[in-house]
Amino acid sequence: MANPQRHRDLSELSALLASHTVPASAKPKARVITPANDNKPAREQLAWPALERLAYRGDYRRLFALRHWRNMVFPGSEIQAPEENHLDPETTIEVRPSEAELLAAVGWKAIDKERWHFTNEIVNLYETKDCTPNHHKNKNGGEDTQIGNLLFRDGRLIEWGRTGKGSSLRPVERPRGAKGGASPGRPDAAVWAYLKLPGAVASPLTAKPYSKALSGEPAIGDFYPPLPREEPSAKDKHGRFGVEEGRAMLKEFGVDGSIPFDRLPLPATRCPDGLVSGPQWVGGVKKPKPLGEISAAAGREPDFVRQVEVLDYVNHLRRQLGRHALVLDMAITDATAKEIGVAMGQAPAYAEKRGPSLIDAAIDALIDLDETARVETASAEEKIAA
Repeated sequence: MANPQRHRDLSELSALLASHTVPASAKPKARVITPANDNKPAREQLAWPALERLAYRGDYRRLFALRHWRNMVFPGSEIQAPEENHLDPETTIEVRPSEAELLAAVGWKAIDKERWHFTNEIVNLYETKDCTPNHHKNKNGGEDTQIGNLLFRDGRLIEWGRTGKGSSLRPVERPRGAKGGASPGRPDAAVWAYLKLPGAVASPLTAKPYSKALSGEPAIGDFYPPLPREEPSAKDKHGRFGVEEGRAMLKEFGVDGSIPFDRLPLPATRCPDGLVSGPQWVGGVKKPKPLGEISAAAGREPDFVRQVEVLDYVNHLRRQLGRHALVLDMAITDATAKEIGVAMGQAPAYAEKRGPSLIDAAIDALIDLDETARVETASAEEKIAA
């Protein structure tokens, strides 16, 4: 029997375990395959370092000026706030069926409303109802699926209900109609009221001239001579009646206004006055527009005119800013403060420290020159410890 004291010596235990765990024929380690061009993951970089640095500091005065310079250098890059004429697609596009119509088509009924805490909007509460889909082949060899009133053909919704007259209701996506009704036209009563107004003078022929002529020359020249008569030709079989001849004929029949209607040489019947239907009526008294709407009535100037004027103003600012303009051009890109400092002639070790002050100095120079780059910022209230 072996001596038990021999097995209690643990000084060679690590070597003994190593000899038993290493295989007899150890395989060499597999070679790590690396790309031929030695690609390395790109370092994360801010999209707009200068702007994000100003935002982090809370320097809204310089922040507004830097965005103003970017908008002037790149017209059209500014973000437009949603206004009445710039609505979201959900507001300007009508989609049928809606959520309520889809659920009603499968038999769900709205029983109550609640406010959804995620969006703070009021939504419907529905009473659920089981609905089993029915599958069948159509005449074209496809598969139709009926779920309540919803009819799917090869997975596409083609009908979600029917009207009271039996017409099929199909899914639609169309622009939403303009809100409000059409502006009412001028009523007949307003037109008649205008026509019955007494004129300033009975006729232009009854206006009295000055007792003493200022000049013997006519006040208005003959800018539009009356059209002469044209005899019938091959191109025009009827020809054209001259203006002077037409006036002479009207005077001959006494219908030029010089003879009263009841004294006409030929019998005539006066018809009752009437209004022509439609938008032919253009006369009447119209209220003048306020001064603020004159420019709006004239129309908006084209966008390219504004862009040309802005770029011309930017060139003027560049001449005034000098080297600050180069700093501003780099500050609206993804260039870091160190890269801006190196571009302005600083040593690499000192550029990272000097870069932010160069950007701030350039923005301050822009604020001093351009008053539209200035913004009034409310100072934050400082809390004083008790």
